[in-house]
Amino acid sequence: MDLSANHLNDLLYLTINQDQTCFVVGTEDGFRVYSIDPFKPAFSRRFRDIVPVEGEPRSDEPTSSGSSSSRRAEIAAASGGIGIVEMLYRCNILALVGGGRNPRFAPHKVILWDDRHPRPLAELSFRTTVRAVRMRRDMIVVAIDSKVYVYRFSDLTLIDSITTGQNPRGIMALSQDDDRAVLATVADQQKGRVRVSVYEVPLSTDARGPSRSSVILAHDSQISQLTLDKTGSLLATSSDKGTLIRIHDTETGHLLQELRRGVDRADICSIVFHPTGRWVVVSSDKGTVHVFAVRVPAGGGRESRGAGGNARSKFRFFGGYFGSEWSFARFRVPDYRCIACFGSTTNTVAVMCADGSYYKAKFDPVFGGISVSEYTPSGG
Repeated sequence: MDLSANHLNDLLYLTINQDQTCFVVGTEDGFRVYSIDPFKPAFSRRFRDIVPVEGEPRSDEPTSSGSSSSRRAEIAAASGGIGIVEMLYRCNILALVGGGRNPRFAPHKVILWDDRHPRPLAELSFRTTVRAVRMRRDMIVVAIDSKVYVYRFSDLTLIDSITTGQNPRGIMALSQDDDRAVLATVADQQKGRVRVSVYEVPLSTDARGPSRSSVILAHDSQISQLTLDKTGSLLATSSDKGTLIRIHDTETGHLLQELRRGVDRADICSIVFHPTGRWVVVSSDKGTVHVFAVRVPAGGGRESRGAGGNARSKFRFFGGYFGSEWSFARFRVPDYRCIACFGSTTNTVAVMCADGSYYKAKFDPVFGGISVSEYTPSGG
């Protein structure tokens, strides 16, 4: 989640790693990683504390402006902003993109960073600003304004490029299944449509392009968020209206569920499936967090996953507004943008807000309802 317009603190970016065990934060001077459950700092990197990377001024080197060595040291120390950070599970490899008032790296480059040493391992350079990065153990995917590039992780060989049209938020999702890789992107110049690309793994040395691709008509207006379950079989999307979440089957394109967040417009900040696929949690800039049961028809080759049921109107036979399912559990945080995921403790969700605060809440999977069990204020 992009927090570059955030004026509450020095946070620039907030995301969750692939297995929902860490919150990862980009800041004006580096990045921080927090364990989600229990919530505690895992590790962090302040770039002012380490030697500038190659190409950045060092305190003992002349600069074209001829300024003093002490001034050069101040400039180097202040250049630490990370506008995008993606962590590869819980290992020491991260993808970094510069951002903020004084970017550590150029905003048009992706730096693969080894924090164990610490040093850059490799970089990918583009002609325009990088909007998003997604990773899995065998693949790295980069979104710029109108393209998505897919690379094999082992040697950074380009295996696919996808035209998306204007995509300033870098909207895309990447599955984490070991048997196949599914990539969801906004479709080229087609409002409300999602392109689903499937790549066979392991990726061969001569792999070029997906094994198959399809387009799903998800909404009538622009896509604002999309996510895949772990296997890549379910796609959840929201539009810029922010009232509905729709779940589609990526194999057939069929609409499986329509979930209603509310009736007023909202910016959906995150949509995350439970690791088992039984639930999905949704957060918005209204400060609301909703948990929905995922219901998959048995006729689709899968059994219904959710233990409890979402609320439904007794007038649902009218369709439209009345046909949607409402969340069976929801709670509110202060009206800050936030992201939510599922905690490792059974039937819990974890939330981190743009002000740096953390919430943990426990929901009843059968009867519904939710209660906050833990709160850590900003800076706590």
